[in-house]
Amino acid sequence: MVSSITQDRSHHDWSGAIRLLRHFQKGASDNLPRLEQHDGYGVDVYQPASEPQTTVIFMPGLSIHGHEDPRIRRLGHALQSAGVRVLIPDVPSLRSLRITSDQPREIKELLISLAQDSNLVTTSALSLLSVSFSSVFVLAAASDPALHRRLGAIGLIGGYFDIETVSRFLLESPIADPYGKLIIARSYLKETASSDAIALGILDRAIRQSAIENTRAVPLDELFDLQISQEDRVFRWLTEPCSCRGLHEKIMELFNSSWSGYAALGPFRKTMCPVFLLHGRQDRVIPVEQSTRLGDTLAKHSVPHLLCVSDLVAHGNTTISMRRLFEIARLIRGFAWFLGRAKGSVSGHIKPSLR
Repeated sequence: MVSSITQDRSHHDWSGAIRLLRHFQKGASDNLPRLEQHDGYGVDVYQPASEPQTTVIFMPGLSIHGHEDPRIRRLGHALQSAGVRVLIPDVPSLRSLRITSDQPREIKELLISLAQDSNLVTTSALSLLSVSFSSVFVLAAASDPALHRRLGAIGLIGGYFDIETVSRFLLESPIADPYGKLIIARSYLKETASSDAIALGILDRAIRQSAIENTRAVPLDELFDLQISQEDRVFRWLTEPCSCRGLHEKIMELFNSSWSGYAALGPFRKTMCPVFLLHGRQDRVIPVEQSTRLGDTLAKHSVPHLLCVSDLVAHGNTTISMRRLFEIARLIRGFAWFLGRAKGSVSGHIKPSLR
């Protein structure tokens, strides 16, 4: 489904978007990005062959491989091919696959600090990009006085709007990807200083196995040996409906207190930069309705944005087949919109959607 409030075909970088998708389809490049340092963080730098028109700071999500994740590097090289200088920081707290009380502040400050580093951001034009749970960090940074007038655009891939709905989905829905449930459950145990070292060890192993085998959603009964009583206990804690409801309630107490930084989305300034929302229609970690609701909220605040919903994008994975030309055209238009604004071609308050 394709719909829009205003059909605007100006200020799109069509050639850049085509190069991006063409390069992405080829797969990972053998050329590694250059590793720089910034305030104790490693930063991968993707420099295009010609002088870049813009710099994009790309914040990974909760990934065990961080900036070295093949999916992240594949998109970094694809953006590079579109004439973009790309900076991807290595954030240990994201690599640890944990939700923590100080992570939102840490990453917001890192984004602002990186943006002010003229040795890394070598262009006047600057934009931000994120995947998954890192969307909240990018939105917070984009709304901060230190950045909000400087940014050309932000892009949120598989981001969320309402953490309570996402939490309930991950913990209680039978179709949710178990990976998200494992991360949120282990983070809860660690945040509450649980003395259940056995359960934490079991969850650590299951998360690592699930994270490494990231081409599919690994069912919980494949991650636990139910013949072992301790693993069976953790499995039942994660699967029995009453237990899941109780865990959701306890986790929401954290999101309303020490984890409040993950729930702070908006209000948004009318002067906020354009926002590109890309979401997989069948995302089983953060449902597509999250980007739809975020788009509606941006519209209420007169923030220019574009929502692109695609069957080619799953959570953290993108498979492009040339046999799906209509879906590819939708992605090209979405990235053309984002790249045009990232490179400085920003038009008025338009709010289209590609669904």
